[in-house]
Amino acid sequence: MIKLNPTTKRRLEKFKKNKRAYYSLLIIFTAYIISLFAPILANEKPLLVYYRGNYYFPIFKFYPEKTFGGKEETLPNYKRLLRSNEFSKESGNYMIFPLIPYGYNESNLESLEEDEFPPSKPSLKHLLGTDDRGRDVLTRILYGFRISMSFSLILVFIEVIIGTIIGGIQGYFSGVVDLSIQRIIEILSSIPFLFMILIMGSFFGRSFGVLLFTYAAFSWIGISYYIRGEFYKLRKAQFVEAAKAFGVSNKKIIFRHILPNALTPIVTFLPFMLIGSISVLSALDFLGYGIPAPNPSWGEMIGQGREHLSAWWLITFPSIALFLVIQLTSFIGEGLRDAFDSKDRITFR
Repeated sequence: MIKLNPTTKRRLEKFKKNKRAYYSLLIIFTAYIISLFAPILANEKPLLVYYRGNYYFPIFKFYPEKTFGGKEETLPNYKRLLRSNEFSKESGNYMIFPLIPYGYNESNLESLEEDEFPPSKPSLKHLLGTDDRGRDVLTRILYGFRISMSFSLILVFIEVIIGTIIGGIQGYFSGVVDLSIQRIIEILSSIPFLFMILIMGSFFGRSFGVLLFTYAAFSWIGISYYIRGEFYKLRKAQFVEAAKAFGVSNKKIIFRHILPNALTPIVTFLPFMLIGSISVLSALDFLGYGIPAPNPSWGEMIGQGREHLSAWWLITFPSIALFLVIQLTSFIGEGLRDAFDSKDRITFR
């Protein structure tokens, strides 16, 4: 078992007492874990196919159409295959589809009514409707949440690592080292971020990795300011001076004495950094500079709602999902801020 120090235990207990923050964390964590299994929950491929006495698992392995009596080596359309005579003429063949039997990039034109055209309004087949290409909105919201959270979590991790290293070096060594790095940071902070997105996209193409790398190259600057200030404050503390007097190396002083104390305010910023990352990604997708199609994105879905004003579900449901994630994450941030505050919160009535 992991043994926690009394300060950490006190902070965890204080965070749990804040029911709004604690349950918000559970909801966000549970929703993200569920989204990681999105291909099992929402997919146009069946979970299991039983054909001529053999079992097949299409969501885990590619099977050509020939495997199920077809003539091509391409990926079969399993829904069409299920209705075909080749599959149904033999008794015992069956398919088990996921709970939501639609892919995030599948045009479900066959599932619409004869007089319906995409985008179609919510129905029993498509609970949140379809977009302008007939793709299921609920499926794209689920996959979009996975992409947004994964992008934001990776980005925040990179921000903290780079910002902590550079800010720590500036604050601890100060002098010429601090001034030199600070001039470089000022140059980086003066570069327009949107222009860099366009330049990187034109050279390397639009992708998850390119967008993550470009945003991470600038987003650490704010964290470095906080870490720099904390190191400046703590480097003159008595426990640091005592460690130097005992001949402790700079490496041990930085990682064992200063860094654990300097990271305290950063922990309280993490949820708000996550909110900023999700918001920026959604805004870039809305403007058309984010993750490229056909990857599902909340910002891209809201952009579709702007083009199809009569299809209210295209802008309503992604906006609600975005609002809930931001709101719950802000509750977590408030709970962390109160938990790390040394003073008890007092409410006057």
